[in-house]
Amino acid sequence: MNENRFLLLMTRKLSGEATPEELTELAALLTTDTALQSEADLYARYWEQPLPAQNAHTEPALQKVLSLINQDMAIEESPLAAPVKRMPVWKRISRIAAVLVVAAGVGMGAYLLLNDQSATKPDAANLVQKQNSKGVKSTIVLADGSKIWLNADSKVQYPALFTGHTREVYLNGEAFFDIAKNPEKPFIIHLSKGTVRVLGTSFNIKAYDNQPVVETSVATGRVAFIPRLKNNQPADTVFLSPNNKVVYRPEEEKIITAATVSADDKAWTEGKMIFRGNTFEDIAIELERNFGKKIVFNNEEVKSYRLTGSFQNNTLAEILDYLSKTKTFSYTISDEAIVISR
Repeated sequence: MNENRFLLLMTRKLSGEATPEELTELAALLTTDTALQSEADLYARYWEQPLPAQNAHTEPALQKVLSLINQDMAIEESPLAAPVKRMPVWKRISRIAAVLVVAAGVGMGAYLLLNDQSATKPDAANLVQKQNSKGVKSTIVLADGSKIWLNADSKVQYPALFTGHTREVYLNGEAFFDIAKNPEKPFIIHLSKGTVRVLGTSFNIKAYDNQPVVETSVATGRVAFIPRLKNNQPADTVFLSPNNKVVYRPEEEKIITAATVSADDKAWTEGKMIFRGNTFEDIAIELERNFGKKIVFNNEEVKSYRLTGSFQNNTLAEILDYLSKTKTFSYTISDEAIVISR
């Protein structure tokens, strides 16, 4: 019996993601193995225990789970208990806690079963390609009813019709996805630096091939992010719930999970630009993409200015004028570029 298969099926059942076929397969496994039935009962028992509010940080929830399991197993393994052959307590604790953390969708799981980074990309000739230039945004409706808001300077590739057991697309840039639910056909977004597998419905991805950071944030439902490590080494899966995001720096192979405001992350779909203490250098990149105008700094210190502002359907000149009042700098606008000076 494949233990990893049992753990995956239990995880999907507890998180409500299991298909009818998977539930039938799990029931068959439990019928033929009484030890597994006992283990499944433990998983279900601790899944129902109230835990701290879910967020991207798993430590408080995990520690509470471990404490509960420890207490229960201490009684179970006491000298007064009937002798039953069981796996070591430490192993059972780690397995139960791992399943609960993965099923709860609040942090990193050690399951590589979702890791599909070795998947081969179909021939580009068989994919529909939508590419936006700088200053252009678009909306795409896929064959399954899923919707994609594609940001400026971004490209997405997808099949005209989804066949097989998955729905897979390829993204370079930023997009907000609202995915039609279909438990039998997971939705997978391939990035140059990772993979996003949908366990829920709507989320934002910012993954430009020429940028050092990949960001994924969740508006509704759940998603799983699988980073692409150097030398194609196996990677842990990061599970995210609403108003949480993952920030991945591939060069450092550094992953950070944090709370976020999903409405801010998708604000660009409504013509808004929101900056909260961003560096002027990062803001300039966003302005270039949205307005298609080259921005040049002739002072290195100005690049590191941290600026805050919220704009909707403003012109580039209006945005620069406002920002220059919050932190002193000057700018000149020509046909070729915008030059930022101290």
